[in-house]
Amino acid sequence: LVAFTFVSCDDDEKTEVALKFNKATVEVAVGATDTVTVNNGTSPFTATSGDTEKATVTVANNKILIKGVEEGTTTVTVKDKYNNSGVINVKVTAAEEEEEEA
Repeated sequence: LVAFTFVSCDDDEKTEVALKFNKATVEVAVGATDTVTVNNGTSPFTATSGDTEKATVTVANNKILIKGVEEGTTTVTVKDKYNNSGVINVKVTAAEEEEEEA
């Protein structure tokens, strides 16, 4: 009687890592854009706004661009190539109003 046991490690398996950013919270005015940098993880990155009526998001390399749409709060979830994720808290404030000359 002969028994063989094989154990292998899959090189494609990656340890889950929480993505880190240069700022965890963003405050942006309606109509303005703020940029958050992803400090770790593997590109390409994707980003999703929890509420696109409050803020929209675009990705440029490791930069997450968050644009205020309407006053309120939401979150942006960022994922990397290996599905590691992190969350950015977003507060959208009223746009600064220009003073009208009388």
